[in-house]
Amino acid sequence: MHIAICDDNVADRKQLERLLKKESDRRAESSGILYTDSYGNAASLLSNPMQYDIFYIDMCRTVGISGLSIATKLKKSGVNATIVMCCSDTNYREQEFPKGTLFIDKPINASELSKSLDHALLIREKAQPLIELRTEYETIYVTEPDILYAVENGRFTEVTLSDGRRVNIAATASNFFADVESHPSFLSPTLKTVINCRYIKKIILNKAVMSDERVFIISRSCIAYAKRAMNDFPEKI
Repeated sequence: MHIAICDDNVADRKQLERLLKKESDRRAESSGILYTDSYGNAASLLSNPMQYDIFYIDMCRTVGISGLSIATKLKKSGVNATIVMCCSDTNYREQEFPKGTLFIDKPINASELSKSLDHALLIREKAQPLIELRTEYETIYVTEPDILYAVENGRFTEVTLSDGRRVNIAATASNFFADVESHPSFLSPTLKTVINCRYIKKIILNKAVMSDERVFIISRSCIAYAKRAMNDFPEKI
């Protein structure tokens, strides 16, 4: 399990590191070693947050940044991992945090810390694998049901998401399919297209009509799989 601490109180940060080291020793033969990275500022944490399974946050001494803003930015960046707000000078329970946020009080109790780690492990086990969509300017993380289809267009492939967004990734459709083919709902009916079969509304001859009415040609060798997959993976509402 990979853990991030973001706390602008050096003494509190070091104390949490020590508690997590003891937890890591205790869990080494059961749930595995705990790997911890500590940050005294938010910018370093927010530059690469997707690697972490749980975050412990308390920012009370830095002007212009708050624990709430960090938690909100983590969620907006696509983080689904557990966020734990450590209450000290600020009682974060009085603020409106993203759904699923946990709260513990400082000084942190070892048993409460252990409970939060158990929760994070459970969330990690239930979480759907993330798919990375890398554009020229940013990287977006989505899950399999978020993707409707992808169409190659020149040197980019346009990925259409279930919420209507379109993301141009710097890859061919074939390369994109190689990244997602471990998800059996995806099908590449032609060399330049990838579709999510859970969003096929109907198949007419050699054409698949998607839930947004977009129509794709399906090669003859793929029709049987498409028909089976559209029934095996119902549309995600």
